[in-house]
Amino acid sequence: MINFRMPKIVFTNLLRALEIRYNLQTSRHISSREMLGIMLYILGTSAKVSQYQERFQRIG
Repeated sequence: MINFRMPKIVFTNLLRALEIRYNLQTSRHISSREMLGIMLYILGTSAKVSQYQERFQRIG
């Protein structure tokens, strides 16, 4: 809740809406849940790329 600035139920509902209405899909390398989490983390914390890479153990 702190990193994404929303309760878990709101996150889940937003994810479902993005998947249904806008066809957000899990790719071979990353789940749609993780995609949304990374985006919300970056927007909510003004994180730099290096910060999110470290936090989520992702390469660029």
